[in-house]
Amino acid sequence: MLGRRLVGVLLTSALSCSIALLTTGPAQADAPTIMVVGDSISQGMEGDYTWRYRLADHFARTGTAVNFVGPWTGTNVLPPDVGSAGPNHSGAYRPGISFDSDHMAQWGWQMHQAREVIAARVNTYKPDYLLVELGFNDLGWGVNSPDGLLNDLEWFVYWAREVKPDIRIAVANVVHRTPLENVPNLPGIISEYNTKLASRAGALSNEFSPLAVVDIDTPFDENRDAYDGLHPGIRGEHVIAKAFADTLSSRLGLGQGYGAIPTSLPAPLTPAAPASISATPVGEKVEVSWSRVFGATAYEYYQRDATAGTAFTKGFFDIGANSWTADLLPAGHKMEFYVRTRRGTDWVSSKSATVSATVKGLPEVQNVRLTSNPSRPYTVTVSWDPVAGADDYSVYSAPGCDILPPDPSQFKLQQWGLGSRTTWTQEYVFDRCVHYKVAASRYGGQSPLPWAAPKISPYINNYSHLLARNRYFDTPAESGDRRANTTTTSGNDRGIVVVRGFIRNTNPFTDMIGDHRGFDANPYASAKIGVAYDTSNGQIGVYVHKSCVIGYSVPAPWEEGCKDARPIAFVPDASVYGDSSTGTANYVSTAWVNGALVITVSAMNSQGSGLGRINAKITLTPSGNTFSAKLVGDKFPAWEVLRYPRTSPATVGQYGAQYVIGTRDQTLLGDLESGESSTCTSRSPEEQAPGPNPAYPMSC
Repeated sequence: MLGRRLVGVLLTSALSCSIALLTTGPAQADAPTIMVVGDSISQGMEGDYTWRYRLADHFARTGTAVNFVGPWTGTNVLPPDVGSAGPNHSGAYRPGISFDSDHMAQWGWQMHQAREVIAARVNTYKPDYLLVELGFNDLGWGVNSPDGLLNDLEWFVYWAREVKPDIRIAVANVVHRTPLENVPNLPGIISEYNTKLASRAGALSNEFSPLAVVDIDTPFDENRDAYDGLHPGIRGEHVIAKAFADTLSSRLGLGQGYGAIPTSLPAPLTPAAPASISATPVGEKVEVSWSRVFGATAYEYYQRDATAGTAFTKGFFDIGANSWTADLLPAGHKMEFYVRTRRGTDWVSSKSATVSATVKGLPEVQNVRLTSNPSRPYTVTVSWDPVAGADDYSVYSAPGCDILPPDPSQFKLQQWGLGSRTTWTQEYVFDRCVHYKVAASRYGGQSPLPWAAPKISPYINNYSHLLARNRYFDTPAESGDRRANTTTTSGNDRGIVVVRGFIRNTNPFTDMIGDHRGFDANPYASAKIGVAYDTSNGQIGVYVHKSCVIGYSVPAPWEEGCKDARPIAFVPDASVYGDSSTGTANYVSTAWVNGALVITVSAMNSQGSGLGRINAKITLTPSGNTFSAKLVGDKFPAWEVLRYPRTSPATVGQYGAQYVIGTRDQTLLGDLESGESSTCTSRSPEEQAPGPNPAYPMSC
């Protein structure tokens, strides 16, 4: 400790002699050296005079010899592109000036950064005076609190003195700026720091290395003295230079006072618009570049979608470079661009020329596939191959059953906003046939719609299924007829299967005693007995018509001598009721045997016994979406096995889907009583009912 005090006494004595010579003696052969350490306020932007120039000019005008030192000489200049932005010290000053411009000021610099390198810089350049203007970037961007900034300043001073114990330091406080929306409390933060700096400065100064605070904040009016609310304009340069000069003169023994700020000042720099501009597609983006304009602090960037006919919009941020890569652009659209040159907030040029470029488009969507689902009526599922680079898809449709697709103007947008999905199901499709097209898009720009458009018919609720439900399950029997229901095991929903025995109209006699029709898939067609099986719920429905002595279908339908149908009875085995049976009901039995539904009937004429019974056993075996049928029964009357699916394609006929599993024709009435029977098997597959007389003969 004693040794340090002794060194301090010796240094104090040496400094006192040095100061006396500097302030009162003749001019020295070696001028005192000054290093300005600062941020953008001190470095300046290309085209600025800078307050450093004003201070150097003041020393020259007042005959004070000084030597500015530091690692850099220039102002900041905008880079050619945003990606190369970084420390830059190659910018020029206002044309026509020349001065000793060495400095250590850098755009965006913080006290927190400067404290780490000040020792090395002082060791290299040996400044007698440090002019420090730092702190706004620490406080403005949240790097430091006022106390943290003050702590960094103390370390800055400590490291500078470690290298040069007699260094003289002028520390500026932090200027206020026009409001920043994202830092509304910044004015209070700056004021807090400036107050604490003024209070702390005395403790940071000593007789070997005096430190003085330079108040640049009080005289600096951010609305008058800055060209952008912060960086000094021409008058602001004088304000800051005056504050440093007056403090150096009065507190640190260097030079004279600055005097009054000139009232006649040079005109502000007004950069022109860029002389040239270009736009080049690069992948999915467009690179817009323009010629550099001297003195620009930024460029306003404008673009519009010419394809969509939108107006020009200004970029959210000004561009701090001579180029910009426009992205998020609609695929395939023609875009237009221009820029304006900015000089702070005080000046903006006229606009540059307008240039255009077409954004890389997307290819047509390939392999559009359409599917309809029997279990989901009135829906169509559209699928397609993904398109590289697409961020959305849109589906268009147009009704029509022609082979060729409708005119492009007929296609209407049905769905958008699908993102990366490559399948979509449209509901509530009521048209018989629908054509579909799909377009890919990127940021709202669509791929071309293809000429081809696949077609599909959605499944709809099958009207024939509804009629079958009504006939056998849901509505009362007609006058004189009988209807009865029971249940059995259900399975996959294959619709309703109807097994009917009826007297087919083959001659006037059968027309007179029979059902007055030929083969007919209409669920309401007359039959002596019909049995229906609803495969979705296992319901069995039986319908028996009344019997008439006489009736004709031509020349006009009429009937005489009709008696109500006999009751319907569900029994374990209807085959026991043969022609000689004394039973007076229509007997029906159902049973599942080896995975097949066996329906057995023994029906009788309601006119009375002795006319023979209709005996038959029908075996229904599930086969894919339908059944195969085996009929063992009397050769008279005729039989038909029909299926009505729950849903059907919209293009089917008047009654919807009516499928014939198999038909068996009748022989003669006498075979009803003779006991003669036949065994017949349906063919595969079933056949859509082709018309008014849908015969699909079984193999017997």
